[in-house]
Amino acid sequence: MSNPLEPTDVGPAVGGDRAATDSDRDRVVALLTAAQAEGRLSVAERDDRIAAARAADTFDDLVPLTRDLISPTGPAARPVVNYDESHPVEEADQIIAIFAGATRKHAWRMRKHTSALAVFGGVELDLTEATFEAHELTLNVFCLFGGVEVIVPPGTEVSNQVGAIFGGSDVGKLAPADGVAPRIVLKGFCAFGGVDVRHPKDKKRHHHH
Repeated sequence: MSNPLEPTDVGPAVGGDRAATDSDRDRVVALLTAAQAEGRLSVAERDDRIAAARAADTFDDLVPLTRDLISPTGPAARPVVNYDESHPVEEADQIIAIFAGATRKHAWRMRKHTSALAVFGGVELDLTEATFEAHELTLNVFCLFGGVEVIVPPGTEVSNQVGAIFGGSDVGKLAPADGVAPRIVLKGFCAFGGVDVRHPKDKKRHHHH
């Protein structure tokens, strides 16, 4: 039924026409208040957006009020590195899940820079069979009412630098870094959601009888 050509970030195909509840509006207001406290919004802008959030009927009305706070290009995005102008920035791989799930698994290439955006949805990155384009890779995550799950092979070093409001990032008990597996630096920002990093739960699936 859904039209694949419809924009994926708004509209009925992804639940944008779902009625917003008071608790959804309250969570957006809380995010806007926190964003103003962090200097991401002016007081006037915050108040305008809070008024719009209070009047929101559907998720399509709510999402634009927060999108620029958490999108990879909005004020919440912090530069990964101050690049030397003479070296071009490598293109980042963008994985976006809005009102839906996105998964990368099996044999895929993880670029040096990957960004994952989860808004009312989930992103799952399974690195156990991935090939890595660099020894140190940066994963920029942006979560709003969504989550990012990263499954890393044993030996992988994970450096967690994710900022969070009303959420968190959980790097589970990982096996010690072995210096051979890649190093993954997690950056970004989560509000009402989280990042979960773990090893594969079932090791047996790699053995084919």
